[in-house]
Amino acid sequence: MLLGVYWYYGFPKGLYHFDFFAYRPGIGGSSGGPAELTATVQAPDPAALLAAVQAVAARYPQAPLLAQAHGPLLRLKLDDWALPDYAFFVATELEAVLHQQQATLTTEPLPADTPLLRLADPQDPTPPYHYGDGLVQAVSSRGGKYQSEVALLRVDCHLPLTQKAGFLAALEGLCEQFELDVLYYLDRKIPPQVNLMVFFGKGRQGVGGQPLRYTDTVALTAAVVTTLSAHGAQAGHLGGYPADYPRRGPHILRIADADFVR
Repeated sequence: MLLGVYWYYGFPKGLYHFDFFAYRPGIGGSSGGPAELTATVQAPDPAALLAAVQAVAARYPQAPLLAQAHGPLLRLKLDDWALPDYAFFVATELEAVLHQQQATLTTEPLPADTPLLRLADPQDPTPPYHYGDGLVQAVSSRGGKYQSEVALLRVDCHLPLTQKAGFLAALEGLCEQFELDVLYYLDRKIPPQVNLMVFFGKGRQGVGGQPLRYTDTVALTAAVVTTLSAHGAQAGHLGGYPADYPRRGPHILRIADADFVR
């Protein structure tokens, strides 16, 4: 699973600028669709342009890059349900190629039957995340810097107050093991117990074309279960809502790209 900062509903205005690529935000809800960066251009040497684009795709295979070519026309598209910095960096690299090949924007449509070329097809090497498993929930925070959003994992639990410090230290150890840059929590004391809402995550992913780092949520969940048991913790919260809901915080234990991760 890819955790960290991404864009879906808004463009990172002020962080990236494109001469060719246009951004279309994602559409949430039952009729949802991915966010996308698209550009339709024409160039004096279409074959040379496509070859240069393919070279970029080969250097950055984790970008969801699609193309359609017809005569002098080339349509490029980067689309996904969560566009990290990696996708915007690849778009920047493609823009440099478009300039070098003297490409110009065009509104001329490509024929409907133009074949779709998948130039790069990112693969998540970790087991698929199953929504609704209960203990480790996938959540998203919205409205951060440059309209960013953040994909996080959340664990709700309660445990004896005397075990809190050791439990949190153990979670920090898990973050080292699973290369998680972000760990913070909210709490609510109900002596002799405490309710916790713990968040795991990462910061910006793929800045400058750095490889994306995926999280094995199956292995992480198993490690969290073991840690809960070792500290007398149980899933869920004690008491009722809203009086006993953990709202105090956030208490930051690990943070990266704090302006984006909120």
